[in-house]
Amino acid sequence: FIVLSQLKAFQPASSIENLTFYTEDYPPANFVSNNELVGISVETLKALWKHLNIPEQTIHVVPWSSGYQYTLDNNNTALFTMSKTPSRENLFKWVGPIFHSTYVLMAKKSKNLTFENLGQIFKHQIVTVQGDISEISLYQVGFPTSNMAKVSQFKQAFLMMELDRVDMMVITPHAFSYLAEQLDFDINDYEQVWQISKVGNFLAFNLNTSDKVIKKYQEAFDQIANQRLSIKESYNLPFADY
Repeated sequence: FIVLSQLKAFQPASSIENLTFYTEDYPPANFVSNNELVGISVETLKALWKHLNIPEQTIHVVPWSSGYQYTLDNNNTALFTMSKTPSRENLFKWVGPIFHSTYVLMAKKSKNLTFENLGQIFKHQIVTVQGDISEISLYQVGFPTSNMAKVSQFKQAFLMMELDRVDMMVITPHAFSYLAEQLDFDINDYEQVWQISKVGNFLAFNLNTSDKVIKKYQEAFDQIANQRLSIKESYNLPFADY
């Protein structure tokens, strides 16, 4: 994989073997461990390449907002793992779903936050990753922008919550568990206080990608169903997110 500090546009000839993939550091879907890019989506994508009998394509690890905009604007590109929402559906072509994610609000137990309705949540400060589905999910439920802090990574979001600069953060329970391992904090000091949404996660291709390429990827995706299940089980993905 390649970590880019600056993205450079290029337009190669359209081909199933000539695509550039972008991803972010977001466990358990895609993340760097021991200088190796791993995760449910990464292993699924590599299994697809093997099934299609094509060489592994280039994967760039970039901030989410950069990868999103670049894939939106440039041919022969794809971004993962992207949640398929109504606002995004017609902007990309999709292969999947790889798995589903349940987005929740996490908070310190010491804050003793309890809510009876969504409106009560609107009075609190929440941190989210800019451009991520976590941010979109808040917009979808009508959360006021004035109470929303935006950062580029979930590590930053956690630190803001830890320092009491915000009351809650939006994340999946599984990703929060991985974050606890990375930052070495006690996950038992935190709790889920509200469920925001549940969405499917896909490989998202630039809209100009040929339907033939999308069809080949989706057919391969369907054909390796048993292997995909094994990958999800190896990452202890909750069955509810299958």
